[in-house]
Amino acid sequence: MDDYISAEGLRKVYTMGMVEVRAINGVSFSIRKGDFVGITGSSGSGKSTLLHMLGLLDPPSEGTIAIDGTDVIPLSEAEKGVFRLSRFGFIFQDYALVPELTAEENVSLVAMARGDNADSYARRARELLSRVGLGDRTTHLPSELSGGEQQRVAIARALINKPEILFADEPCANLDSTNSRAVLDLFREINRTMNLTVIMVSHESWHIEYCDRVVRLHDGKIEEDFRPEKRDLTITP
Repeated sequence: MDDYISAEGLRKVYTMGMVEVRAINGVSFSIRKGDFVGITGSSGSGKSTLLHMLGLLDPPSEGTIAIDGTDVIPLSEAEKGVFRLSRFGFIFQDYALVPELTAEENVSLVAMARGDNADSYARRARELLSRVGLGDRTTHLPSELSGGEQQRVAIARALINKPEILFADEPCANLDSTNSRAVLDLFREINRTMNLTVIMVSHESWHIEYCDRVVRLHDGKIEEDFRPEKRDLTITP
């Protein structure tokens, strides 16, 4: 199977006063279309930095990223914005819902930004909320929803533009184990039924039972890259 995402020689250096911090320090790997990839490692290992670079939210200091044959690093900021809107979905740990908007309106935001037809995206928003188990919560505000329900709204929002890649940065960090498992079950269902490539950052060892493949970072470098059958899945805090 051809590589769908290819990263070569990625480095990300932050300057803090007189000190250079190498958040990512020479990372190269590829991802096949439809894979569910977990990025793991201890705090400060570079997990979120790597995800943000792959998602075109933060440019690398060095290196290349190709997605479906397109070298995305030279794209202008406007072109990267269009690429993200048309091909990516994002889920973050803090849900990032607009408090004044209903669940349906929050889900519709990305489609509104693309200029899609209002009737079409409203209908799709309702369909997606039903798919994530919130068909009876479409008119509720975030303050009227539990943490697990808010994250499911965020998942529906990430799917509204029919993305090819779903980026999830610690999506269960603010959820208990029951809601975490419900969210990960949903990720796995979406991954399998939609052939959606999922790239998820997590520090929880049990989360990677959902992944096809695990990339474990340490000090900004790949420490392990494996498929998690019959492996020691413990992640050092």
